[in-house]
Amino acid sequence: MSVRLFHRDARFVVELPERDGCHRWLALHRRPIAWGDIFSPALALVGFASVSVGEALQFGEGRLDWTRGAFWTTIRLRLPPCSSKKAALLAAGLFKAARYASRRPAFQGER
Repeated sequence: MSVRLFHRDARFVVELPERDGCHRWLALHRRPIAWGDIFSPALALVGFASVSVGEALQFGEGRLDWTRGAFWTTIRLRLPPCSSKKAALLAAGLFKAARYASRRPAFQGER
């Protein structure tokens, strides 16, 4: 039996204080991340079709955009109008996607 303390593709992502009604996160990573490939499936899971607009995704009245650096990315999430419970759930789900989701399909037949 083995115990893995860190997920293989995990990124270090921290929440920053909200500004202008936007959730903000700082992601540290060693290689460039295709954020559109990570957030599009996560948004589809909760029923939002997303459209890629440069370094951003537009979903309904919401928007998810990012600014890249050499080893970091600042991510901003503006949610569409919804209840506070739904907003908290959606923000938490996208935060987990930023930390753990990979571009690869969930099952590739490998261990």
